[in-house]
Amino acid sequence: MEENDPKNFRVVEESEDEIYEKIRELRDCLADAIEENDQEAEADALSFLGLAYYKLGNYATSKEYHGKHLSVSQELKDEKGERRAQSNLGCLYKITGDLEMAKEHFLVALNIAKERDEKRPLAKIYNNLGNIFELEMNYEDALNCNKERLAVAKELNDQNGIGKALANLGNLSHVVGNLKDSIAYYEEMLDILRAKLRILDTLAEEEESNSEDDFVDIDLVALQVAEDVKQKMEDQRREEEQAQGAVKKKRKFKNPFKRRPKTREEKIEAYLEN
Repeated sequence: MEENDPKNFRVVEESEDEIYEKIRELRDCLADAIEENDQEAEADALSFLGLAYYKLGNYATSKEYHGKHLSVSQELKDEKGERRAQSNLGCLYKITGDLEMAKEHFLVALNIAKERDEKRPLAKIYNNLGNIFELEMNYEDALNCNKERLAVAKELNDQNGIGKALANLGNLSHVVGNLKDSIAYYEEMLDILRAKLRILDTLAEEEESNSEDDFVDIDLVALQVAEDVKQKMEDQRREEEQAQGAVKKKRKFKNPFKRRPKTREEKIEAYLEN
């Protein structure tokens, strides 16, 4: 499956009926936000509507909403929102075959991510640009993008990202005839895969040797404590704002398509990304 296939994003797999229901809800939220001149909520609703139509394969309508999200984010001087909108537009133009427009949007998003030192988005943008350069048979720039992606993945200690970058570099090096580098990248990738297999074997052994009655996951306990502290701080902040009596209540949108973490590793990753 293509990495930028809308069905391959880290989102919930839903029926079209469920997506259309969310679209109706988001349109209501958008109308309320516009009526109340709440541009932050408007931007969120536009972004999620763009994602909904992306999931449906309606790329033209998705472009419209992401374009509006971009305009509102620029008006608000919201760099994070602008980076998201530029990246989403880049994905849309890439999947519809307009590689030049896709590059333009990704390069703007790349500069914003660099300025804000946003490592995870930076790695994804390098990956997308690398894919585009490869499609254009511009192998030199494709190699450079994947090398940058590899460097960022190593900074993040993102083993999946490291493995994918190494695989791309191995393939590209092979294509340009640099067999020595190709073998080196593939061997490093194999080391990553072997390490992951050892971890899976260890986790399987631990699961077999521990029953639910006596097994205590310290990491998840620590995460729960941290969440409780964050909630108390949020409650205290809200009480202080209410006491001032002059704070306008803002809508906060949660991604309606984001998959909820189920496994221990997914819960830890989700917490770290917040």
